[in-house]
Order: sequence, then C-alpha cells, then structure tokens
Amino acid sequence: YIVLWKNNMHELKAVFWDVDGTIADTELCGHRVAFNLAFKDYDLDWNWNEKEYLELLNISGGLNRIIHFRNKIHSKLDDSQCAKIQSRKRIHYENLILSGKIKVREGVLRLINELANFQVGQFIVTTSGRDSLEPFLESSLSSHLQFFSGLITYENVTKHKPFPDAYNLAVQLSNKSEVNCLAIEDSIIGVEAAKAANISCLLTLPPWRSSNQKISYKANACVNSLGNINYPSKLIYGERLISNNVDYEYLTAIINKNAENKI
Repeated sequence: YIVLWKNNMHELKAVFWDVDGTIADTELCGHRVAFNLAFKDYDLDWNWNEKEYLELLNISGGLNRIIHFRNKIHSKLDDSQCAKIQSRKRIHYENLILSGKIKVREGVLRLINELANFQVGQFIVTTSGRDSLEPFLESSLSSHLQFFSGLITYENVTKHKPFPDAYNLAVQLSNKSEVNCLAIEDSIIGVEAAKAANISCLLTLPPWRSSNQKISYKANACVNSLGNINYPSKLIYGERLISNNVDYEYLTAIINKNAENKI
C-alpha cells in the first residue's frame, strides 16, 4: 500500500520564486527608499511613507506605481517623465543593494540548496525590471544563482501579476506539468497570478506585514517565513508543516493535496 501510494504521488519538479518580499526584504528598506530619492532628484514633493507604499504594492511593477500615483494626484507628468524617474530610481536601488542593506530572508538559501539537491528546477518570476533585479542577484544571491534555470522579469510579459502570464511562461520554460510546479509568493497579487496559472502556491508573509493588513486566503498554505533551525516557521493556514520549517517534503505535500482537491 505504501509503495502504491508513493508511486501515485506527484513529484515536485519546479519551484518558481518571487523576489521582492519573498526572497528578500526589498520593499520598505529598498524600493521605497529608492523611489523617494528619485523623486527628490527631480524636485518632486512626493514622499511615499510606509503606509502609502504598502498600498501601492497592490499595483504591479515600479513604473506602473509611479503612473498610478501620478493619476491619483492629477500630476501633469507625462509617461516619458515617469519612465525617467523609474530609471533614476533603479540607480538608487542598485546603490542600496551594493551597500549591503538588502538582506535575504530566513530559510531562503537553505531551501534553494535543498531543492537543488533534489534536482528541482528553480526559476525567478518577478514583476521587477531586469535592471533592478540583476544587482541584487549578483550581490546578495550570487552564491546561489547557479541553481536557477531561468529568470522571468517585467520585460518578459505584457500583462503582469495578478495576471497569470509570467507563471504560464515559467511553466512553459520549466517543461513540467502544472501539477508538479509550485510558486512561492508574498503578496495577494502574486498568489492570484499563481492560482490563475493553475499551479500550487505557498504564501510566505512579508516581514513588513502588519497585523491589520489583508492577506490572501487563496494560497494552498501560508507561513510567516520559510524558517531555519533557530527560526522555525509558523503556520498561518493550510497544509500542516511536517518539520519546523518549509522543506522539499512539505512542498511536495502541498502539490499533492492541491491535486487531490481538484479530483
């Protein structure tokens, strides 16, 4: 019976990683600070505080956030000026990364290593632009880049999260069945994108989440972090943890439970 059960199990074959808030605490201490520095460079009296920026995270992509905010306050900036601000913001963000202020979250490197040991394909799937992403990958994540088979950024799709396009592309590039894939996300729009692409999703709450913020209940499971030996994961909802942290066995359990629920 046990052998038969194992033979009927779905293997975890591909994991898709979001970056901002999932792999690293980039938003409040990285992107937000860089936006404000760029606004200052262009003599704008815009300053996104933490509360306002958390609201803006409902908009996917940095340029889209600038345009959304411009429209909200009825600014006369045109799209090309917004694009220049976004380009300047990337420079500030890169400097913040190079200064070592952007840290990888608990358990991320451990899980990347473990998935690599089980020969699970790993892809980065983000709404960030490649220019913003590469400095982070080449500094904070440089020791683990070899374990990633692909990189999907803002430029690779026209419709961004919560639309499924980026994840549909990730499934296509992985050359795996949807049932064998899982996304790790930190946001409502990220979870919606993964579920719209018909793949399992683990929600790991971002470190800046406050107790009164909304969280998505559409993920297959939700934890406060991926966890480490000295910093165990805490389950918020969904599939029960098998050990003290998120590991290969737990992610495999998630995709199998998801497949079972679809029958």
